[in-house]
Amino acid sequence: MHKTAWLMLALLTVLSAFAFQGSRGLYETTEGRYAECAREMIERKDYLQPTLSYRPHWTKPPVAYWAIAGGMKLLPREWGVRLYGSVALCLTVLAVTLLGATLWDRKTGLIAGFVYATSPFPAIAAHVVSTDTLLALWEVAAVLCYVAARRASPKVSRGLIVAMWLFFGLGFLTKGPPALLPLLPMLIWHLRSKPGIRLAGLYGLGVAAFAVVGLSWYAVALFRNPQLVSYLLGQEVVGRLVTSARNPEWYKPLTLYLPSLAFGGGIWFCFGLKAIINRRLLRSGRLWAHVKSSSKGFFLLLWVLLPLVVFALVRSRLPLYVLPFYAPIALATARGISLSYPRHALRTAAVAAMIAAGCIVMLKAEGSGYPKGHNMALLYEKCRSAGGPEAEVIVFNSTKLHGLQFYLDGRLRRVTESGKEPNSDGCIADLISEMKERPKAATYVVVAQSAEGDNLCRTLSGANVQYDLSRDEAWFICSIGTTRSVCKAPLAGPTAEPPRP
Repeated sequence: MHKTAWLMLALLTVLSAFAFQGSRGLYETTEGRYAECAREMIERKDYLQPTLSYRPHWTKPPVAYWAIAGGMKLLPREWGVRLYGSVALCLTVLAVTLLGATLWDRKTGLIAGFVYATSPFPAIAAHVVSTDTLLALWEVAAVLCYVAARRASPKVSRGLIVAMWLFFGLGFLTKGPPALLPLLPMLIWHLRSKPGIRLAGLYGLGVAAFAVVGLSWYAVALFRNPQLVSYLLGQEVVGRLVTSARNPEWYKPLTLYLPSLAFGGGIWFCFGLKAIINRRLLRSGRLWAHVKSSSKGFFLLLWVLLPLVVFALVRSRLPLYVLPFYAPIALATARGISLSYPRHALRTAAVAAMIAAGCIVMLKAEGSGYPKGHNMALLYEKCRSAGGPEAEVIVFNSTKLHGLQFYLDGRLRRVTESGKEPNSDGCIADLISEMKERPKAATYVVVAQSAEGDNLCRTLSGANVQYDLSRDEAWFICSIGTTRSVCKAPLAGPTAEPPRP
């Protein structure tokens, strides 16, 4: 039965991880930013200094960009950009399976693999270009090494502790300090249970391995750019803890994190809830017994709650931040299923996993075209349809749209009214002067979000620039230099169509 379960787990994991990965265009802003950074690394052949729009971009360490760039060299466009997420999800499922088997037994490990592989939250996260799926892999692998070290011989355990710190180093090179959050519950469990191994490694060898892997890139970057010290500490550490304003409202942890962790399991949430009720785990006496005994359940509880408290206190909050802490939820759910169905646990989990995997595939298929306003592949096709493959594309009053820049192989200009905004390539007045002096064969496509569309049309019409307009609920696209271009008068109102001569 276990061999069949392993085969089924592998098939469902691959299906969940790879289905429709390349069917959706890159969304703004996160996916476009990561993909363009990786593309510029390949173009510039510089893998140590990340750039965005060919300007230094230090908001994240480079491992995620390296992973994306590696996929882009193997597969085209969206498939290549998201390849690392599919591979990372498959490896995380393997790590969760081995962790469950190490904590309890092979049956529970396989069930944990089924739960993680076919839960919507990890599967959809692997469909999004970001650091979180990769970070989840490093953190779960680190915890696996630690748990295995507790049960191994002294010689093997020393090697596993070094491997644990190496994985933490890779996590630090992926997202910085948040990668070390599992050390909090690990340290408490270690001090309470006293397993007889050295958490820092023999003679501190583990910590030294972390320093070599996790801090090496920072040392090189700071050596080349000494001014980065104030930026990394002020913006990327203190700023994200105190002053960053992404969902800063006090209630956001309740609306962003708890639903993701609870309902992100899909049908597995029902199994987990049933186990909680049957085992009466909400009774204070049962919980206190786990705490006093420093049990495995106590560690899983710490693994979720302590990092969750940290993320609730900081002011920068996004749902995928808590993805690395879904592994202990999957493990606890698997243990509950194993105890609730002692004779049919693995068969029950396999059937539920097949249903869940089918739902994930349908969800990814249906979501491949939404939201259309953020899909940069669709915007790219509209620009090419409006101006042809040789047209120069310019963005008006927006310093982002890095996904569109990715599809254009970097050939994107950004203009604003003043030209003084950060990342602006000039002002609209200079662009208009350039257009009037252009060769007759030159074609421009100027793109504006719907909120800036009327402003763009008035500016072009006021300068007597001929253009042809196509628009929808999200974008205004003005093509200039095409054979059908006409001169537009200023719009009468915010939603009025430009009159035709």
